[in-house]
Amino acid sequence: MIEAGINDGDVVVIRETSVADDGDIVVALVEDHEATLKRFRRDGAAIALAAANPAYETRVLPSDKVKVQGRLVGLIRTY
Repeated sequence: MIEAGINDGDVVVIRETSVADDGDIVVALVEDHEATLKRFRRDGAAIALAAANPAYETRVLPSDKVKVQGRLVGLIRTY
């Protein structure tokens, strides 16, 4: 998540929750088997999960395929 200021090796602090607001960085469970850290946005009846790295595309999925597991609340930088 380069453009969000999260670098390789950093530790993110996640608060467990099942809800998120547009723009939140969340841990999302996709199709009950893949956990990912992405920026959350509602897009009509779908959910857009946007990477903060230009090398990855935004994924737009039906809302029933995405479960928010938690929201980013902190970051521990490693050097």
